[in-house]
Amino acid sequence: MVLVLFGQHYSQARADLVIVNANVRTMSAAVRTAQAVAIAGNKIMAVGTDREIMALAGPATETIDAGGRLVLPGFNDSHVHFTAIGNIFSSVDLSGAGSPEEMAAKIAEFARFMPAGRWILGRGWDNRKWAKKDLPSKGLIDPVTPDNPVLVYDLDGKTALANSLALAKGGLNRLSRTRSEGDVERDANGEPTGILRGAAINRVGSAIPQPHVQQWPELIETATNYAASLGVTSVQDVHSDELGDTYRALDARGKLKTRVYDCAPLSSWKRLAADGIKAASGDAMVRTGCLKHFAEGDKVAADELFAEISGADRAGLQVMIHAIGPEANAEILTVFERVNAKNGPRDRRFRVEHAQNARPGDLRRFARSKIIASMQPWLFYRPARRDASFKSLLALGGRLAFGSDASMTDLNPLLGIFAAIESGLTVEQAVSAYTIDAAFAEFQENVKGTIERDKLADIVVLSDDIFKITSAKIRETKIVLTVVNGKVVYRPR
Repeated sequence: MVLVLFGQHYSQARADLVIVNANVRTMSAAVRTAQAVAIAGNKIMAVGTDREIMALAGPATETIDAGGRLVLPGFNDSHVHFTAIGNIFSSVDLSGAGSPEEMAAKIAEFARFMPAGRWILGRGWDNRKWAKKDLPSKGLIDPVTPDNPVLVYDLDGKTALANSLALAKGGLNRLSRTRSEGDVERDANGEPTGILRGAAINRVGSAIPQPHVQQWPELIETATNYAASLGVTSVQDVHSDELGDTYRALDARGKLKTRVYDCAPLSSWKRLAADGIKAASGDAMVRTGCLKHFAEGDKVAADELFAEISGADRAGLQVMIHAIGPEANAEILTVFERVNAKNGPRDRRFRVEHAQNARPGDLRRFARSKIIASMQPWLFYRPARRDASFKSLLALGGRLAFGSDASMTDLNPLLGIFAAIESGLTVEQAVSAYTIDAAFAEFQENVKGTIERDKLADIVVLSDDIFKITSAKIRETKIVLTVVNGKVVYRPR
């Protein structure tokens, strides 16, 4: 039997996953909307009506009823510092907890994204602000941290609360004794309550892996869990820490929920070229071949920068340069234009990261020279000052890709979409800059960024239809389902 959907013929294979009763915005020029999506393996098998897609389902197919909600391609953040996102969760701030329950809730929120075994550290709790003034106990946090040791200091830094896992790692139990018995609070049965002081804190603290903020696999796993909760299915990591092997190892263990384009410093171009690496080298989950450079204020002469970029470009690598302000943008555009002229025509996709406060005349240069403006609407959003450059650049025929610059600001793409709309873009334009246009910025527009047959199955379901609600409500919209590589990687608890 052969099915015909949107003019395409499909053999009677069975889908692994179908999403039905949905409002699908494909972000494709060919087919704008649909009711349902079928996924086989890690690819989109078909889009169509509920009836057409359910015809592809078999006994083993997982069926998800979207309840009429909006379905979009997964968001692609074109400018992040991924390990730094994971590091946000290295220390929980408990100074605002007005009750034991609020304290537990803050710790639970961290635990949602932590890989099993990663320590939750922090400080700032103050029981003197609480109604009952009682010290907290491990029983408060044990239920929400079954897989993560916890050690959090009070406001003064002289008392700490540990959960049962942390106490066990410090060798503190009902039978243990420390040099100073007053260092460990115990209940009537001799069981530690979790409250520690002095030498007991040091004993538990000595079990924390050092340095806590450089446990790269744990940081990346935390970041990828967090990204999935925000519908971010791809990131372009400009942090230049070259952790490709770590990303690939996590992917091999099934722990990587985010596709990563991992950039290296511009100065690494000769080494990458010698290894045969070009732009977007790698597989569908982890790629490299992008080079990031921060030129402002580092006294690198324009001619030296030109030589470096020219060599990297001849090697087939992609170059992206940070620029904020009229002068910086003009200077980088000039260098890129010189390289274009010297090395001749090719699909190089030079990028200016931030491209903030470029002159109107320089926006025309972006469009004329096909240089991508990789911009972050939420990072620079000011309610009293709307950024007209997004709209102007698109009107000139320029290329735009959106990102966040997380961890400098919030990773949530819906905040960026809100800010872009407030600055004059349509919802369609803002979403495109976070999906298909961001994919173009990393040479991936033919494999992801839209919901179409044979593209990678990266899909998000939103709580509200951002094409119909006010821009203010877009900021409050949540992700109710994230699919990456054909697998459900996030559902809210």
